[in-house]
Amino acid sequence: MRPTPLFHFLSLSLFCAVLLHAQDATYKASLSTFAFGSCNKTTLDPTVWKTIADQQPQAWLWLGDIVYGEAHALQDLENKYRTQKTNPHYQRLTSEAQIFGVWDDHDYGPNDGGADYAEKEQSKSLLLEFLDIPQAHPVRSRQGVYQAYTFGEGDQKVALILLDIRYFKEPYVPDSDTEQRYKSNPGSLLGTAQWDWLRDFLASSDARVHLIGTGIQFLSDKHPYEKWSNFPQAQQQIVALLDQYPVQNPIFLSGDRHIAELSQAQTPAGKTVYDFTSSGITHSYDVLEAEYNPHRISPLIVQRNFGLLHFDWAQNRLEFELLGARGDRLYSHSISLE
Repeated sequence: MRPTPLFHFLSLSLFCAVLLHAQDATYKASLSTFAFGSCNKTTLDPTVWKTIADQQPQAWLWLGDIVYGEAHALQDLENKYRTQKTNPHYQRLTSEAQIFGVWDDHDYGPNDGGADYAEKEQSKSLLLEFLDIPQAHPVRSRQGVYQAYTFGEGDQKVALILLDIRYFKEPYVPDSDTEQRYKSNPGSLLGTAQWDWLRDFLASSDARVHLIGTGIQFLSDKHPYEKWSNFPQAQQQIVALLDQYPVQNPIFLSGDRHIAELSQAQTPAGKTVYDFTSSGITHSYDVLEAEYNPHRISPLIVQRNFGLLHFDWAQNRLEFELLGARGDRLYSHSISLE
């Protein structure tokens, strides 16, 4: 299938980690299986975590809504993080895989919240403690929770870039004139320091694959909910960076929506971009029958799910896979790595 033009209006415990200046840490071992997901309520059936742990991924990435804390109730947020950590299947996962994560709104603060949240520093501390981020980690001294890591070396090098779309986000303006929830915002979304950091990382990256974790969807732009296209200049700036620098195999990993899908598009320079959405670890939007997404190349998946990336370095292949709560395969798609 030919990729949809992107913005046509634009011309581990299993690893040995070393702290570097270019990224927060590098892991020498190559990735073979990488898992991720979002939207996890500790009050719902947690047995999906056995299914996730059974896949034996080398790494697990949280893409936000790790738990659903009550807005402005930090003790509730802390308690729910503690509940998640006591799940024996999640404990097994954390003992066997390296855990990474970034927040979205329900583990940050208010629904659809942003820079004006008064307790964001306290919320940040709770997130980093949940993720067992060491005190010496560079993210501890930053505003926000953006991070970057690399795995493997040479032709097997993978970069993991985690973007913070909460800490610096300007407030939304409700839209009562269209079917969208919010008016288009010309703001930066990521804030100046994070943009500079991202530009510096991409300019110097020699990774074969770039995984870009962001709580909200990057490519899907027609639904009325939170998405990168609510900040079109910020979205355009990301695309410009992908074309400006030799960023190989850019793949956005997103959550938030309580659905799963794989989207594909092209930058103005012809670079293929994927957005792999997995959302709904414990609860999904199972009454949604249809939703228009011109970039979607997979079915629209409304069952509970989590995502997997399988790297076949010998064949230069990458497989996108979505599994259900009981391990049933919901979708699979393979691509050749450039």
